[in-house]
Amino acid sequence: MHISLISKNKEKFIDETLTKPPVSDPLYAPWTRYNTMVLAWIQRSISEPIAKSVLWIDNASGVWKNLQIRFSQGDIFRISDIQEDLYRFKQGTLDVSNYFTQLKVMWDELENYQSIPSCTCVIPCSCGAIASIKHYREQDYVILFLKGLTEKFAHSKSQIMMMSPLPSIDKAFSLVIQQEREMDNSASNAISSTSATEEVSALHTQTREANYTAKQGGLNNYRGKSQAAQGSNASRGTNRVCVHCGRTNHNVETCFLKHGYPPGYNGYKGKSKTQGGTQSSSSTANASHSTESSSQSSATSSFGFT
Repeated sequence: MHISLISKNKEKFIDETLTKPPVSDPLYAPWTRYNTMVLAWIQRSISEPIAKSVLWIDNASGVWKNLQIRFSQGDIFRISDIQEDLYRFKQGTLDVSNYFTQLKVMWDELENYQSIPSCTCVIPCSCGAIASIKHYREQDYVILFLKGLTEKFAHSKSQIMMMSPLPSIDKAFSLVIQQEREMDNSASNAISSTSATEEVSALHTQTREANYTAKQGGLNNYRGKSQAAQGSNASRGTNRVCVHCGRTNHNVETCFLKHGYPPGYNGYKGKSKTQGGTQSSSSTANASHSTESSSQSSATSSFGFT
């Protein structure tokens, strides 16, 4: 609220710099108008119960002073709570930006309760005590910020804390967040390379499986064709064996060697005649041999030889 009043050039209405003029003064009407406007701004900026408590105060500076006395006093219990939270607060699962933001909120609130006073001497002192106090508090903030970081920032913490002089809190934050950005990029690159390797491995595996399936399919087709051919040969009679000649593809009922070749069978006509002549010659020779044997037997019998 104070910043808003300064930006609108109305701060003089709350710090009692611009007092209320007399009624006869020409500036009385403008002052009344602006004072009422500042009162409306303040009442809209506070909660309804608090606004009711200052409703009957018609001076903007009076309302501001009343609120300052009631709520701007240092609360020792709140100060102790903030200090305890600061020393216990760690980064945990937060990123560096959110971790720093929450720390900054607590630091600013503590500064509001325990602000470092400025020198109000007529002749400003030159000892530098106020500057040293501010520098030490800044170092405390840097140490708190670094000690609360996770272990993955251990290298950055050690490097920053070995700097002399110790950098400001804003510079320390900048250095740490640069390392966080670098680690995030490295992690994303590692994930990308791992994903690419897994995709290549999966592609090789699929290719090998496809080749193996194609080979198995060809082998099965070959086996199927072989089995089909064997089945067709079996259906044509390869399982029939003649008991007379011992040959296949026919049985004894259709054996040409036993029953003779059919008339007009060109392939085996000469063979049939040869076999017939051979049989006739064999019969003649057997008959002649039988006649000679009979004659010899008769001659022997006639001469009485035994």
